[in-house]
Amino acid sequence: MNGLERFKAVVRGETPDYIPIFGFPGAPGMSGGCMRKTYDHLLETGMPDVGGVCDLGHSGRNVEGWRRFWGTAMPLVLDFGLAYGSQGFKVARRTEGEYEVIESEDGSITRQLIDNDITYSMPEFIRYSVRDRDSWEFFRRRTEPQQFMSAEDFERNARRFDDRAEPLCIGVCGTYGAVRGLMGPEGASLAMYDAPELVHDIVRTNLERTRRGVFPLIERLRPEIVAMGEDLCYNHGMLLSPAQFEEFFGGYYREVCSVAHEAGAIVAVDTDGNAMEFARVAAGCGVDAIYPFEVKAGNDLLALREQMPEFIMFGWLEKETINAGNEASIEPEIMGKVPALLEKGRYFPNGDHGIQPWATYPSLRKFMTILHEVCKNPEGDFPRV
Repeated sequence: MNGLERFKAVVRGETPDYIPIFGFPGAPGMSGGCMRKTYDHLLETGMPDVGGVCDLGHSGRNVEGWRRFWGTAMPLVLDFGLAYGSQGFKVARRTEGEYEVIESEDGSITRQLIDNDITYSMPEFIRYSVRDRDSWEFFRRRTEPQQFMSAEDFERNARRFDDRAEPLCIGVCGTYGAVRGLMGPEGASLAMYDAPELVHDIVRTNLERTRRGVFPLIERLRPEIVAMGEDLCYNHGMLLSPAQFEEFFGGYYREVCSVAHEAGAIVAVDTDGNAMEFARVAAGCGVDAIYPFEVKAGNDLLALREQMPEFIMFGWLEKETINAGNEASIEPEIMGKVPALLEKGRYFPNGDHGIQPWATYPSLRKFMTILHEVCKNPEGDFPRV
């Protein structure tokens, strides 16, 4: 089997030759490299320089080397888009002690650690891009695409992905995640009550842009995965009610899922937090999968599998097990979850987000040795423990 055939087999609930250690961009688990400070710590604790540094705002450097060494899988992603040429915003940066303050022409102000693009800790969002109707209209004008790829160039680029041996993933703008990103969690929550038409307008605008700029890609390329980023859960459940989700975002989801399913793709949603309730809500709109199912948020995929036997699940292995001092928890974490879930099918085991700066090479070796054995996965050049 090649990677595409193997991915499809797991998605269909069939038995492949082995289970891939599969991760997504943005939530790769152990599959797609790591940020610079994490990578440096792995080198300091014994890992050879295999490649796979993935800092914010930069494409990964030699991620293929990481994948060969650790025997992992990632989807193909497009290196072109149909819509482009928006005016955008000027940005000013200044330093305040150990922090960098970023002020955008859209009115937003962000404060973060100076080296945040190679470490990543949550920035402090002092002011968001959209605060009212006027700021939204300004943001919309400045982000409206002004140019579209010609039909000839589209076809020329698309043909490069026709004879693929790995699954292709095409991203679609999220709904709540997009509103939250523009207004902040508090602003988005209040707007659903105080300015519902503004929220609807943001969603309508994003849907129209998706119709013009993304649906043609899905229809022509027929990807295996259509992915949406949302982060609409916290450690106790959804950040909005199921009724609010349906009111503001249900129509968007159903249209995306309809287009994706017509093209033969699954729809997978990236959300942090406890997604137990959201899995059922999302499935009701046509969603097929969720990732990465964070452990500390209280997700229970063994229980969810009983409730949703055909839902596709990714992740759910505690990333902190490979941090210094946690080595004893690696085997119980994997053996207490993965064999039972693999027996039920439609599960891709992996870490529940990305690798943290405290990870060590010996612990990652142990984690990957056990996980590969359980998955009957022969890939990877790393020395087994």
